Amino acid sequence: MARSAEEIRPRRGAGGALRRLLHGLVLGVTLVFVLFALLVSSALVVYTGWRHDLRNGVFALVFAVLSAQIALNWLLWRSGGEAGEEDLF
Repeated sequence: MARSAEEIRPRRGAGGALRRLLHGLVLGVTLVFVLFALLVSSALVVYTGWRHDLRNGVFALVFAVLSAQIALNWLLWRSGGEAGEEDLF
């Protein structure tokens, strides 16, 4: 016997609201870490440039590039999160 579309579709109630709340909380916490990494990496690049410290400047630039990549990945994860929301929790 085939099940109807109503039986297959998950119910949206208190569980759906809690899931959206947890999803928003996870996004908010990760955003704080991403912004902190961008702030620190930018400060390291400026500091090493100000001090003309070429040896540590390479590390600062690599850290800044990786932080920017993390920020872009966060944006992609954020924009793709609505479609696969059921898979997260």
